[in-house]
Amino acid sequence: MWRITLKGVLAHKVRYALTALAVLLGVAFMAGTLVLTDTIGQTFDGLFSSIYSSTSAVIRGTEAFSPGTNFSSQRPPIDASVAEVARSVPGVKAVSVSISGYAQLVGRDGKPIGLASNGPPTLGEAWSDVPSLNPLHLLAGGRPPHGPSEVVIDKHSADVGHFAVGDHVVILTHLAPASYLIVGVAKWGTADSPLGASIAAFDVHTAARVLGTPGKVDQVNVQASPGVSEEQLVARLAAAIHRPGVEVVSGQAVTQEGEKAIRDALGFFNTFLLVFALVALFVGSFLIFNTFSIVVAQRRREFALLRAVGASRAQVTRTVLGESLTVGLVASAFGLVVGVGLAALLKAGLAALGIDIPAAGLVVTARTVVVTMSVGTVVTVLAAVLPARRASRVPPVAAMQDHIEDIRGSSLTRVVLGAATTLAGVALLAAGLFGTVASRVALVGAGAAAIFIGVAILGPLFARQLSRALGAPLAWRRVTGSLARSNAMRNPARTSSTAAALMVGVALVSLMSVVASSTIASVDSIINSAVKADFVISSGTVPGSLSGFSPALVARLAEVPGVAAVTGIRSGVVEIGGGVRTIIAADPAHIDNLFDIGVVKGAIAKMTAHGVAVSTAVASQRHLGLGSAVVVTFPATGPQRFAVQAIYKTRALAGDYVLPIAAAAANFTRQLDFQVYLKLAPGVSAAQGRAAIDQVLRAYPTATLLDQAQYKAKQSQQINQLLNLVYGLLALAVLIALIGIANTLALSISERTRELGLLRAVGMTRRQLRASVRSEAVIIALFGAVEGLVVGVLFGWALVAALASSGITTLRIPIGQLLVVAVLAGAAGVLAAVVPGRRAARLDVLRAITAE
Repeated sequence: MWRITLKGVLAHKVRYALTALAVLLGVAFMAGTLVLTDTIGQTFDGLFSSIYSSTSAVIRGTEAFSPGTNFSSQRPPIDASVAEVARSVPGVKAVSVSISGYAQLVGRDGKPIGLASNGPPTLGEAWSDVPSLNPLHLLAGGRPPHGPSEVVIDKHSADVGHFAVGDHVVILTHLAPASYLIVGVAKWGTADSPLGASIAAFDVHTAARVLGTPGKVDQVNVQASPGVSEEQLVARLAAAIHRPGVEVVSGQAVTQEGEKAIRDALGFFNTFLLVFALVALFVGSFLIFNTFSIVVAQRRREFALLRAVGASRAQVTRTVLGESLTVGLVASAFGLVVGVGLAALLKAGLAALGIDIPAAGLVVTARTVVVTMSVGTVVTVLAAVLPARRASRVPPVAAMQDHIEDIRGSSLTRVVLGAATTLAGVALLAAGLFGTVASRVALVGAGAAAIFIGVAILGPLFARQLSRALGAPLAWRRVTGSLARSNAMRNPARTSSTAAALMVGVALVSLMSVVASSTIASVDSIINSAVKADFVISSGTVPGSLSGFSPALVARLAEVPGVAAVTGIRSGVVEIGGGVRTIIAADPAHIDNLFDIGVVKGAIAKMTAHGVAVSTAVASQRHLGLGSAVVVTFPATGPQRFAVQAIYKTRALAGDYVLPIAAAAANFTRQLDFQVYLKLAPGVSAAQGRAAIDQVLRAYPTATLLDQAQYKAKQSQQINQLLNLVYGLLALAVLIALIGIANTLALSISERTRELGLLRAVGMTRRQLRASVRSEAVIIALFGAVEGLVVGVLFGWALVAALASSGITTLRIPIGQLLVVAVLAGAAGVLAAVVPGRRAARLDVLRAITAE
């Protein structure tokens, strides 16, 4: 039977090649993602191990809470005197202090080096005079920084900005912009910079002033004397220091934390790409199922003969599954190879965005090989299980029958199975979107997959009627269109299963279109109703980021003639209400002039330094009223008690909690504003105000001045950029769906060889035959598009409803975009029919007529 299996694969190699291509694409995407993330992880594992090889212990502040993988750690600084205590501990060879913060380099053209909105971090560091404890290594011709106006920069930034030793560079920090003399260029370990991040290193005193707080350091790195182990040194340092809020950990622990931080930072990127790889394989599974279903139907007599000569049903099943196993293994192996090339392209793409990975080659682990080969093969075999079972049920007597057209359409079993699967999917989707379970994303994914499968099962029930309606324009006064419509209608199961793959792709595109349009509409509504400011100054960052504007910008803008009100919006990570979240802070004196957040109780303007404003949702959930106590835990200062002094409705703009700017200044270690809002005085025109504000912003190249219309357009642009990326990735799924249509048409032509020959014999031209095949492809593609549009819009509605608490309250269905999707689906069907149409037109008439 194994020999029969191999012959079956070779006999249908062209048919299976297209099927294998679908598996290959999905596996390649998965393999590329795993190879890239493994390369980055292993590269930085080596870098961290090398950089901290001499660090035996680290003294640092104790975290008040664990921020989790979604937020960066913000440990409180410790007193600089700890370093002197550490130097006196027996077994200590060297001590170095670490101070870090925001430092944005500005290029010669006045533009920032690296974009905070979508690029790597912009870091400032304190230069260490202990080479073994300094991750930065000077290149020839440079020296360490000394004094308040000197700096060492990383090689990557020097190359990008065309800077050299002796040049001056403007650097933005939490203080006012200042110019510094470049006295050295350095590498971070063996890399030009960590993942393309820019680094500005100052001497310790300057770093404390421009990056942190004088008299404070972020941590103290300690090197042990020969013969002293890390455990011994940690114990001695802990006993000598013994201060509240200070901990001592080993260098190995810090190395592992750094490696984990890199992996966590890549976690979303990795998951994002893997989701699309799984989508591609899911779409490919429909193609595999359809191909094996058609092949089994065409080989009905072959399987009947096997049964007649003694083969058991189990042996026939194993034969078909063996063919699918062969296809899956071959496709997965080629997909793995292509995936390595894809990883190289992704690496180059990240480098073009400024995220450089310091790795000479790519890392292909055993895990990547096993996972990709297993997933690709298992998906292929599982998709062929039902066709294999169908092949095993062919009775031996069928060997004496002519080919029987498979006209499966409606049946009670199909209705029950399809309805049950769809309803189960709806239940899972609802639980994931609206429930409070932990694995919400997994439930949403499983529910969506179940709905797709259920719709595909139910598809044949209405495939004939929908094909008749979709094919009516093509059939009007055209024989070719009428023939195409008849072909699509006479086998509803095949038409539906072929369109199912395209249905998934179109549904996902429609879903994203509905969510994106609804998000844009909701954001516009919020800005129109809640933002009273005339201008917004954007840094391109989001709340909780490590960069932004110096508070000096707000101070300068407040002095500009014609500016009536101005406030910076600051943010930080806190623990509040039993969870970790980003909280924002603003100047209470100006909030009412700049925003209308629907205050229902209290007064924002009267909020004190120990007050907090909360949303009505939180007030109701936590039973809070005016005067109620709210405990906010800050990374630097620990738990702080605030009193509720205002309650508001518009949480989509302000979140659930708003602090006064004074509370942020007292409790956050990073004093940076990520946005600034301004209101002009009465009588000052927008043009006059913009001109005056622009004069101040010349010193802040990361600032973008936007009026309300521009601000709304900016939000829409950011959403559309993400949407375009998603569309690009979903194009892979659509491509696989088109391969499925082409494969089905090719198999259908092979099946209808005699019929096509007779059509040619009675006068149909080659051009008419090609047109008939194209029309059939268009009907199938439009069938899948209609299904996809309906399912996608329903998914979009459900997701928008689930996001209502996050401010997505306006449902907008982009009719124009969805019509374009439908037209493109029809056009794609035409492309998918090019090769099968040519093959049909080239059939030899006499041979076709005499074919069995």
